[in-house]
Amino acid sequence: MCNPTDRPIATKTDNDEPANKHMTEGEHELDVTKLKVAILSGTGRMGVHLAAAWANAGIDVIMCSRDIDKARTITDELIAGRGYSEGDIMVPRCDASNWRLRPGSLRGAIEADVIVLASPFHVMWRTIRRIYKKLRGKGKIFIDLTNPWQNTSDPYNPQPIPEGFGQASVLFHKRLMDDPTASWAMAYRHVYWMLIQPTGPSRRSNGLGVEVIGEDRAVQVAKALIEAHGFRPVVRAGGIEVAPMYELNFSGDRVYKSTKGWSPPPPGQDSDGLISPLSAFSLISLDIMSEKVRRSWFQGYLCSGCRSNTNQA
Repeated sequence: MCNPTDRPIATKTDNDEPANKHMTEGEHELDVTKLKVAILSGTGRMGVHLAAAWANAGIDVIMCSRDIDKARTITDELIAGRGYSEGDIMVPRCDASNWRLRPGSLRGAIEADVIVLASPFHVMWRTIRRIYKKLRGKGKIFIDLTNPWQNTSDPYNPQPIPEGFGQASVLFHKRLMDDPTASWAMAYRHVYWMLIQPTGPSRRSNGLGVEVIGEDRAVQVAKALIEAHGFRPVVRAGGIEVAPMYELNFSGDRVYKSTKGWSPPPPGQDSDGLISPLSAFSLISLDIMSEKVRRSWFQGYLCSGCRSNTNQA
């Protein structure tokens, strides 16, 4: 494995209910190395970066995709220690000899303890719906990363969550799943994928705080997963019911602001050390541009070498 930053394990209180029999070790500790985590839309930017970070932390990770060949290409590169660089995805080279990372179809989520929702919001339920009957009644943990009001969702729909639903992605998906045995939390929604690396937080990160809102079991698991790759969970009081207060818009501000009383400040403007979704944007954009130039140069170099060999032949 790469040498990550300190990776404390989240502790479990006496009142916390275990996610299932695979998730606890002894009476007090949640051992992330016993988790099996499936990332739906695992071949996207956030999915690939989280898969690498969690695999390096010793977690069993399934990179689920409708295109399992694409998932296999990515996992093969990562497990070979070559990293993965394509589009806006940039996972650096890293010793992955001990990683437990594999590709999977959507049905791969059925065997997982934890299911991470990493698609754009407007397609996420369509993805889950294909397998949700196989997931219900099994005490799954769901970690919702989707952003209904940000640029990863449908730009032509100003009201992405229909009226009559709780106005938060986690409440929307929880209601559609309709599974009293499941536990839900939302997290990572203000964190740029580029800040998540196998070796720990990127040097571009302006903080380490990752906001977590949800139900007790899922919150405990989310905390452990966040800590496993060197970040710090910031758990919001009030449970899953307060989730609408913490939704974010395209500019990184809160979608719903209370006209009376208190409203939570946006990430980066609070005292909790949350990672700001915008402050590192220019530096990350520079990194992406530099990497794409490097790729273009390298591909051109390979092509010129091929042409040279052909001419000599």
